[in-house]
Amino acid sequence: MRTTPTWWTLSGLGLLTLTLACGDDGAGTDSNPSTGASSSTTDNPGTTTGTPTSDPSTTAPPTTDHSTTSYPQTSSSSSTTEDTSSSSSSSDTSTTAPPPICGDGTPDDGEECDDGNQEDGDDCTNACTNAVCGDGILGPTELCDDGNQIDDDDCTNLCTTIECGDGVLQMGEECDDANMEDTDACLATCVLATCGDTFIQMDVEECDDGNVEPTDACTDTCKNAICGDAVVQADVEECDDGNAENTDDCIDGCKAATCGDTFIQADVEDCEDGNEVNTDACVACQAAACGDGFVQAGTDECDDGNLADGDGCSATCKLEFRYAFVSSTLQKGNMGGLAGADAICQSLADAAKLPGTYFAWLSTDAATPASRFTKSAVPYKLPTKVTIANSWADLIDGTIATALNVTETGGVPPQGTVTCGASSVWTNTLSNGTIFNAANTCGNWTSDLGPGLWGQATQVGGAWSAYCQGGACGDFMEPIYCFQQ
Repeated sequence: MRTTPTWWTLSGLGLLTLTLACGDDGAGTDSNPSTGASSSTTDNPGTTTGTPTSDPSTTAPPTTDHSTTSYPQTSSSSSTTEDTSSSSSSSDTSTTAPPPICGDGTPDDGEECDDGNQEDGDDCTNACTNAVCGDGILGPTELCDDGNQIDDDDCTNLCTTIECGDGVLQMGEECDDANMEDTDACLATCVLATCGDTFIQMDVEECDDGNVEPTDACTDTCKNAICGDAVVQADVEECDDGNAENTDDCIDGCKAATCGDTFIQADVEDCEDGNEVNTDACVACQAAACGDGFVQAGTDECDDGNLADGDGCSATCKLEFRYAFVSSTLQKGNMGGLAGADAICQSLADAAKLPGTYFAWLSTDAATPASRFTKSAVPYKLPTKVTIANSWADLIDGTIATALNVTETGGVPPQGTVTCGASSVWTNTLSNGTIFNAANTCGNWTSDLGPGLWGQATQVGGAWSAYCQGGACGDFMEPIYCFQQ
């Protein structure tokens, strides 16, 4: 049986195993490189020396140089010297440096920083990287760090918590202009400014009363209410048509157009004289005309509101006759002068709906019927349409056609207190229309002192105007005669 001995040699720091095949050339003798002597081969690897012969079938490790292999020596001295250079070349002696350690205080390659601690909230993280906003680690100067670069979530890209006025539009904010002003387009609450928010937006709003009521002093567009803005301001304006026209139904001052406002309302008024006088050329803002019911001074003698003839006022507004009556009231001698007496007649005629103007048949030391009455060319009639005289001339000729004994309503005259006869009437006037006596005027009809003169309503001769005299003006109550002018 063939055996294969195993040889051991020490080269450098490692063991080299050589396998030699029995029967190879040169088997049994080794050459000692130190002495060159040959010796017999033994089975003791610790004492036997010689040059081993390689087995062609066996391949040595690629790191071993067989030509420089040295062998172990016995404890005896020997001149053989170990070739350290050869042995060191037979093995890889290079050393790999240990990997860098984050936190050792020394910034190594691949580390941005190393502060020698494992604190994650300072300027150098536990991964030895510089702390930055967005790394998900709350740094010493950060209020938050959510690990992203989304600017409209709860943590901004500057790692500050969201707040109104930070200049970043966050969820829930309508705006954010980086200030806390309430007078610009974005309020301090990060809500868009609107009319009605109580804040006056500069250069945009004139006012802001906190509501959008269009009819108060601040309109729903936050403008000061003015006449002409087309909005009727409550309790201030009657109208507001949004224009400055004075010929429509809303005039200057936002007042409703009315007759007498001096502005002619188009398609409504014929004229505007700025007054409510109905005896001039403009009556109720219509051009005066016969039949309008108003007597135009200097033009109309009458106007009964129609254009019919035979009713006392002709179609040309000329009187067809004039009324005369006895007052249905009794008066003392003090009647407030001629003006007061005329007013009594007019009031009674108006109440009885008799047309025209009426004067009292009384005389003073300054005026008489002859001096102040219209000299009618048409008949005088009672309210019952019975003629008492055909004209002025006929009235003052000494007699009348019928007794003047009917009141404004067509009734029987009241009975006074004069003792000289029934149906007495204050006159102090002769039947021709002139004064009887200046002493009988009751102080020109302003006093209860002195005597008076009366006519008698039942008479048709001159006595109808001058019948009896005497007494005291304050002692008697009598009616008066009234004539249409």
